[in-house]
Amino acid sequence: MSEGTVRLNRYLAMCGAGARRKVEEYITDGRVRINGTTVTEPGRQVAPGDVVELDGRELSPVESTYLIFNKPKGVLSAVEDSRERTVIDILPPSMDRLRLFPVGRLDRDSEGLMILTNDGMFSQELIHPRNGFTKTYEVELRRPMDEPALIRWTKGVDADGVFLKPLSVRRLARNPMQCWFEVVLGEGIKREIRLMARALGNDVRRLLRRKIGKLTLKTLPAGEFIPVDRETLWRYIKEGKTI
Repeated sequence: MSEGTVRLNRYLAMCGAGARRKVEEYITDGRVRINGTTVTEPGRQVAPGDVVELDGRELSPVESTYLIFNKPKGVLSAVEDSRERTVIDILPPSMDRLRLFPVGRLDRDSEGLMILTNDGMFSQELIHPRNGFTKTYEVELRRPMDEPALIRWTKGVDADGVFLKPLSVRRLARNPMQCWFEVVLGEGIKREIRLMARALGNDVRRLLRRKIGKLTLKTLPAGEFIPVDRETLWRYIKEGKTI
């Protein structure tokens, strides 16, 4: 930090404490101290030599790390959980010091492509709606969906008072027939595909994220990861790469 001061929220992101929105919650909740004093303003400047603590644990910037990861079903998209296994628990213990976290989320019963990083600024850029990075899913429904229901889905549905509309939905020629679909989402809402399916009188049997932007999951085994640098990862997402 020899090049001058930096905003507290950015400093925490550089330390791998989480994406910007998450670290700002930590700050406003009074969980962050600078030189022993609780600070609740995300814009507070951190100067060289300042001691920054989150929940009593001193933080310092770590080398930025980026992993392309295939999340298995039955694993939480979380950093830690007292009762269930998380995506971080799958990683080698040697990576604990990197304080990685998942970018966005896949619910416990979903699987597929995910980015793990400790770069909060990268995370914010990737998930912010203004940047337009779509996510593509392959979805198996429990019951066949006829054409009228598919047309309803493409036009958007009301789910518990919230209007949800995918960017696109198309059938996949896969058994069981009329049960598999490719769904493309823009700004994701928690459990959005499952909510849409239920609003259409159906339910999700399997949900796999296949793409983030143009980065495509194909052969990487479940629970495995590939480390890449920031520039390469952005190129894969923007220009395309099959993993």
